[in-house]
Amino acid sequence: MKDKNGRLEGKVAIITGSGQGLGRAAALLFAQEGAKVAVVDVNSESSQDTVDIILQDGGDAIALEVDVGNVGDVQRMATETAHKYGRIDVLINNAAIYGGGVHVLEIDEDVWDAVMRINVKGTFLCSKQVIPYMQQHGGGSIVCVASVSGVLGNEHQADYNASKHAIIGLARCMAQDCRNDGIRVNVVSPTGMSTPGNENTAVQNLAPYVAMTMFGRLAEPIEVANAILFLASDDASYITGANLMVDGGVTAIQPSGRQLREGIAKFVKSSDSLL
Repeated sequence: MKDKNGRLEGKVAIITGSGQGLGRAAALLFAQEGAKVAVVDVNSESSQDTVDIILQDGGDAIALEVDVGNVGDVQRMATETAHKYGRIDVLINNAAIYGGGVHVLEIDEDVWDAVMRINVKGTFLCSKQVIPYMQQHGGGSIVCVASVSGVLGNEHQADYNASKHAIIGLARCMAQDCRNDGIRVNVVSPTGMSTPGNENTAVQNLAPYVAMTMFGRLAEPIEVANAILFLASDDASYITGANLMVDGGVTAIQPSGRQLREGIAKFVKSSDSLL
C-alpha cells in the first residue's frame, strides 16, 4: 500500500455511495490506512471499479450492490460484510441524492419521498443494521455525511436541505443512544466538491457558492475524505455528536459584496482556462 499510516489497521469499514466522488475517495483512503472496505453503491459497476483500484494497490475490499433505502439490501450489506471480515468497526453514511431544485411549492411528492428515502431513511437503516455488530465487538465509529445545506437555508433546495438537517439531528440522537456502547457518531458537512455530481452544473451556477468560501474554489474530495478519516479513527476518540464543517469557511463568515464579485469572476475565469 502507498503512504500507509495504519490509522485503521485491522478495522472493517462500510462506506455507502463509494462508487464515485467523495465515497470513492474515502474508500481508497481507508484502504491505504489499513482498513478492509465494503464498497457499497447502487451502481454495481462503479463499486467494482473502486474495489479494483483498491485491490491493485494491495488492499482488501469487496463490492456490494445496495439500495440503502431498502431494508433487505441493507441487512444483506451488514451480514455479508460481517461474514466476510468477521466484524464491522466503521460505517460511513455517504449515499445521497439531490432534490428537485425547484421552489417548495413545485416539489413533486415523489421527489420529496425519494430524497428522504435515500438520504434520511438510508442513513437510519444502515446505522440500525450495523450498530449491533459494533456492540458485539465493543464499539465503533459512524460518520454521516451531511452538508452546509444541513445548517443553512438555500433557495430551491427545501427537499435536499431538510434531509441534511435531519441527518445531523439523527446522528446526534444516535450518539446519545450509543454512548454506553463505545460507539461514536459524528457528522461531516462539506461544501461543494469537484465530484461527478457537479460536472454537469453550469460554472455560472457554481460560482456564487464558491465565492462564499474563503478559498474561492471547490473542495477536492480527498480534503473531505481526510476529515471523515479523522472522525472514524481513534484520533477522534473523545469526539461524538459533533458536526465538523469542511466548508472552506462558508458558515464562519459573511462575505462582502466585493469578495463575492471577485470570487465569482476568479472562478469563472479559472474554469474557462480549463476548457
